[in-house]
Amino acid sequence: MLDTSLQPSCISAEESQMLAGMNTKEVFGWVMGKLAEDDELLTVAVADYGRRLNLDHFRELRPDGYIQCGIAEQNLIEVAPACANEGFHVFAPCYATFVTSRTLDQIRVNLGMMKSPVVLVGVAAGCESAATGPSHMAVEDIAVTRTIPGLSVFSPVDNAQLAATLMELAKHPRPAYVRMTSCDGVNLHPNGYVFDASGVEKLFESSRAADTANVDDVAVAEAAATTQPKNVTVLATGAITSRVIEAAQRAAEQIAAEQAAAQTNIEVYGVSIVKPLDASLTEICQNSDVIITVEEHSVLGGFGSAVVEQLSASGPCPQVIRLGMPDTYLEADVHHNILARAGLSVEGLQEVILASC
Repeated sequence: MLDTSLQPSCISAEESQMLAGMNTKEVFGWVMGKLAEDDELLTVAVADYGRRLNLDHFRELRPDGYIQCGIAEQNLIEVAPACANEGFHVFAPCYATFVTSRTLDQIRVNLGMMKSPVVLVGVAAGCESAATGPSHMAVEDIAVTRTIPGLSVFSPVDNAQLAATLMELAKHPRPAYVRMTSCDGVNLHPNGYVFDASGVEKLFESSRAADTANVDDVAVAEAAATTQPKNVTVLATGAITSRVIEAAQRAAEQIAAEQAAAQTNIEVYGVSIVKPLDASLTEICQNSDVIITVEEHSVLGGFGSAVVEQLSASGPCPQVIRLGMPDTYLEADVHHNILARAGLSVEGLQEVILASC
């Protein structure tokens, strides 16, 4: 049999299209079933939530690989490392807010200090379960997990990238946290996706010279022609990235239509690996006048904070605007509404990008 362990995990165009029609829980189950066909060590440990994770095919192939710990998340993060330390490839899916905050001590000891190669999977991360109130909103999980030494943190931008990430971690087990967020169901990889260890991908670029030839006011035309373009770099993580791309497209079109500058330079990068952040981000941001980070997470301690830490360590850095959930507990609401209230609608994001140009 061909050894594919050194080849990056990939999702075909057909699979990407299929996965785009699923929610993240269904994607997780599909991946586990696919992996179980070849991986006799694959194990899924759950804390009561297994019935909703599309695991029927996995359980048919690996009935002994399914471990139900009940509503006992702290026990889950004892059982899962015990199995991983015996050589099993262990995934531990659970509500994101519970598997990161309620079990912090167990994560510190088992995944951090003991380096047990368990893949924690944060189900319904961000504000997906906002209708049940702030107790179920996981807006601190990146901040919590990225402080654990040796724990990698993943935040895929769409379902194809989520699937490839899970497959890669099955081939190369390590202490990790994979954040599953749902937003608008947009497929950002219609041609398929090959796992990229950098976790950094350019998804949109606008660099358009304004048409000053048709401007009636000569002074305005001359000023536009000599204006130094402002470079705006938008870094987004998680499924909200699709909204960021749409907002950037709208902003670029509006600026071009208004001929407000000699040139519009807006770039959007999807960042699926929050820890460790790839060194390429520093280089990407070096020529930026403004950097905007976007995440479905608290503005404190998350992706934006990680970007600022990396950039400041390399010397003077440009202005960084961090967009995310406010530093307060928001009242229960449906997912779409609560993102809008936090300024994370397409219109809200467009407004910030325009103001930065």
